[in-house]
Amino acid sequence: AAAAAAAAATAGRVEQPTAVADIGQPRKRIISQEDLELFTQSKLCQQLVSFASELSQAVKGIPQSPERLTSASPLIQGLSELLVELERWIDDFPPLAQPMRFGNKAFRQWHARLVERGEGMLLAAFQSVPAAADSANELATELVHYLHGSFGDERRIDYGTGHETAFFAILFALGARGILAKSDAADAVLVVFAAYIRVMRRLQAVYVLEPAGSHGVWGLDDFHALPFVFGAAQLVGKEDEVPTGDVYRERIVAEYADQYLYVDAIRQVLIAKKGAPFHETSPMLYDITGVPNWQKTLTGLIKMYQGEVLGKYPVIQHFLFGQTIRWPGDCS
Repeated sequence: AAAAAAAAATAGRVEQPTAVADIGQPRKRIISQEDLELFTQSKLCQQLVSFASELSQAVKGIPQSPERLTSASPLIQGLSELLVELERWIDDFPPLAQPMRFGNKAFRQWHARLVERGEGMLLAAFQSVPAAADSANELATELVHYLHGSFGDERRIDYGTGHETAFFAILFALGARGILAKSDAADAVLVVFAAYIRVMRRLQAVYVLEPAGSHGVWGLDDFHALPFVFGAAQLVGKEDEVPTGDVYRERIVAEYADQYLYVDAIRQVLIAKKGAPFHETSPMLYDITGVPNWQKTLTGLIKMYQGEVLGKYPVIQHFLFGQTIRWPGDCS
C-alpha cells in the first residue's frame, strides 16, 4: 500500500473525486480533533509521507553541488530563479529600528511584496514547462496560496514547520499534477528545497523571526524538520565520512555543511545556540547521534515528521486544501 501511495504521489496523480463542483481557492479545513483524525488516517496523508520518502530516496548518498542547476529542467530552474528573487528582496527591506529584538516589522514589507508579485512569479516558472503549458494560470492561482504561507506569518512574524510544510505542499502538488517529473526528484531537494532553506535562513536572521509554537530545546531545532529528513537521506552510506556520532563536531561541520542539508542544519543550531554544549541545547539531536547509521536515522525522522508535523494539530491546522490537494472529507 505504501508503495502504491508513493507511486501516486510522484509519478501519477492524486485521485480526484468523480464529480465535484469548483472547490475555489485553497482554505483551511482542519478545525477540530475529528478533522485532524480524518486527515491523519487519509490516503492523502499517507501520500504526503510517501512523497517525502520518495524525495529522500532520490537524494540518497548525493551531495549538493552548484553544477546541478545548469543541467536541471526548466521547472527546477524557474523555481530556483523565483527563490533567488525572493532572497534579493531582503536587501530592499532592511530591518527597522524597534525596541523589541524578535519579529522585525520590516518582514511585513517583504511579505507584502510576496503577496503582490507571487502569482506572476509562479506563472513565469510554470510557463516554461511543456507539461504545465495548458494549466499554468490555474496552477499559479491555486499554488500562490501555499507560497504566501511558506515563509512565515506576517502578522505574528514567526516561522515553523507548518510554513515549511506549505512549501513542501507546492512540490507535492506539482508531482501530483505530473508537472514535477520523477527525473526532477533529486533536484527538487538539492536545488529547489536547498534554495528555499537558504532564503529562510536569511529571513530568520535578518528579521529575527520567532519560532512558531516551538518545542523549545526538545524540538529538532526551532524552525525546521525536512532538512533533517532529506539531509539524513543524503548521508546514507556516508558513515565513514560523516559518522552519525560526530555530525556536530567542528571538523565535520566545516568540511561538509555546504554539501549536506543535515550538516548545514546542525551548523545553524550551533550558530544559534553557541556557548552551551550541544547535548544541552539540542538533546533530541544529540540523542539521534546515538543511532548507528543514517538509514535508521532517516527511517526514524520520516516517522517523526508524520507524527510531529503532519499529525500535530497546532502545526497542521493551518494547512490548505483545494483543487489539487483535496480535503479527504470531500473525496468520494
